[in-house]
Amino acid sequence: MGSKIERLAESNFMKNLQKLSLKLTTNEIFATISGGMGATMGLIMIGAVIQIICALGELIFKWDPASSSYIAFYMPYKLTMGLLGFFMCFSMASNYAKRKKRNTMQAGFTAIVCYILVMSPVVSASADGGASFFDALNLGSLGTGGMFVALIIGICSVAISEFAIRHKWLIKLPDVVPEGIANSFNAIIPTGINIFVWYGLAILIASISSGSLTLASLITKILSIPIGYLTSTPGMFIIIILCQLFWFFGIHGTGIIFNTIMIPYVTAYMTNSSLAAAGEPLQWSSLFLFGAISIMGGTGNTLPLCIMGLKSKSKRISAVSKAAVIPGIFNINEPVIFGYPIMYNSIMLIPYILCPLVVALLMLIVYSFGLMAYPQVLIMTTLPIIFATFMNSLDWRNCIFAIITFPICYLIYFPFFKVYEKQCLAQEAEEDAAQSNSK
Repeated sequence: MGSKIERLAESNFMKNLQKLSLKLTTNEIFATISGGMGATMGLIMIGAVIQIICALGELIFKWDPASSSYIAFYMPYKLTMGLLGFFMCFSMASNYAKRKKRNTMQAGFTAIVCYILVMSPVVSASADGGASFFDALNLGSLGTGGMFVALIIGICSVAISEFAIRHKWLIKLPDVVPEGIANSFNAIIPTGINIFVWYGLAILIASISSGSLTLASLITKILSIPIGYLTSTPGMFIIIILCQLFWFFGIHGTGIIFNTIMIPYVTAYMTNSSLAAAGEPLQWSSLFLFGAISIMGGTGNTLPLCIMGLKSKSKRISAVSKAAVIPGIFNINEPVIFGYPIMYNSIMLIPYILCPLVVALLMLIVYSFGLMAYPQVLIMTTLPIIFATFMNSLDWRNCIFAIITFPICYLIYFPFFKVYEKQCLAQEAEEDAAQSNSK
């Protein structure tokens, strides 16, 4: 096994993939994206822990999600994962500004103001005619669904400011003015240009759509048009690929795909639920293959990746894996996607796409031979792996299938993991050597 992995690592395919990955990691934009995502890891972990506790509370102690105590306990999740796009926009902008040797705080503040204006433009006022600013803002739009927009604004807002600064579009003050005040005045024109550009874009989109769209929802709508025609059995494999690719580029793939197929997806489950209640045979739907995306540790079936990373010699991989393994058991894998990261990681993209495809193919074969029960219970909450598979089918055979997917996904991820681990170890060795030389 070891020799085969070594041969794969030394193959021209892997060498070219490593070269591409190295170019991405050293590129200023991609390095900014990686650093910006890494800065939000603490928030992601807090949100994941709260989500797990609440899921267990509902499952074991029958907590009422509508109760005031539950809502109060759930609030940290809403302020972390629920506003993840907001925080990521700030971290992207400040990280990029640092690379440009500009004021990081100013860049971050400019970016989040523009992000709010684009994602949640003010479109209404209070009944007495006064501006009901915060009532008009939809803070729910600032979460994971807006990550791609956060990435765009975080980087582009700094680029716009950099353009203005290079062209001397600044308010010049005498040298005797304190530096802090001078910096504030210097930021007025670049910030104003950013607000004009981004808010203008938001108003334009809102005007054309009669207030029904934002930039994020427009992107989602454009992407969802072709997806709506892919609910056949072959089409579901294309949908799985698209879902994984969206995540790779920082777009909430699961959210976009599910919103597109939600009506037929829910209908398929409700149909089987009614048939089960009537004691009649359940029906097949190709939409059931969507479950292959996250049967083993969240989107991309990344729990095996977390497990193998626990003993990694790479400090980075080991730390991320330790933090991600418990959330992964509950099918929460944002720590893996942002921590390894899988986003913009060309080496891990291949197994990230391949795992759900292989699982979907096996699922289709097993369903065809009647070795698994068709789903009948629509689960819309976070549950542990295997248990979630049992709950949506009420059949122990489906649990066996979920268990079998673990070694399959492990084998798919393993060779690519070893190649990526080798790359991380080389980078860590270079960083350690640089630190030693600086001392």
